[in-house]
Amino acid sequence: MADGYDFSGRVVVITGGGNGIGAATAVAAAGAGAKVVVLDLDSDAGTAVAARHDNITFRRLDVSDHDEVQSVIGAVVAEHGRIDGLVCCAIVQPLIPVLEMTPDQLNRVFAINLGGVVWASKAVAPVMARQNSGSIVYFASGTANFGKPHSSPYTSSKGAVAGFAATFAREVAPYGVRVNLCRPGVIDTPQYRASNPDADYSKLDRPEDAVGPVMFLLSDYATMTNSIVTREGTLPRTPRTFP
Repeated sequence: MADGYDFSGRVVVITGGGNGIGAATAVAAAGAGAKVVVLDLDSDAGTAVAARHDNITFRRLDVSDHDEVQSVIGAVVAEHGRIDGLVCCAIVQPLIPVLEMTPDQLNRVFAINLGGVVWASKAVAPVMARQNSGSIVYFASGTANFGKPHSSPYTSSKGAVAGFAATFAREVAPYGVRVNLCRPGVIDTPQYRASNPDADYSKLDRPEDAVGPVMFLLSDYATMTNSIVTREGTLPRTPRTFP
């Protein structure tokens, strides 16, 4: 069991699970006994994650395509009979100054970062409602509050996800389904590198460092809904010796 959790008999679906926090969560949940289905547009990355544990399988998915999401989630339910957890990790973080932005660029970011959350949630919610149980995890970002130059599509989409989470949590709470946000802090992921090409990556936390809060939110210990688990300050890799 990974990190003391027992997810035996559970099915966890992770969008954008081919890399970053999604991939790290897939390995951790599989290690805790869950059947994990990784959904990603990148077949090579998704296949590589599935090869890391016998409990992980991969299906290709474009999260921005409503009909494709419904079809793929339906296939997952047909195979496994249930879905206990959904973790929405699929995002893009392009650097686009507002004065240079095109409608297509803005629409693409929202289609993936917000649309992917909405369509995946819409697909799994009826399954979880019939079970009277389930946990859905989205990701918040501090940049939605304090901003970041040239990242308005991303920051705006993250603010939209937070608003959606607050609303959707109230809609599905009567059916025993929990919806919560994780704010993971600054993590070294391919998406972060794409939007921060000049950062010192040696000082960033790893995707594995952000798995703990997600595992908690997927577990029965997280009895809340419409909440945010924030992970910001971290301990040094090599603690000092106390005098």
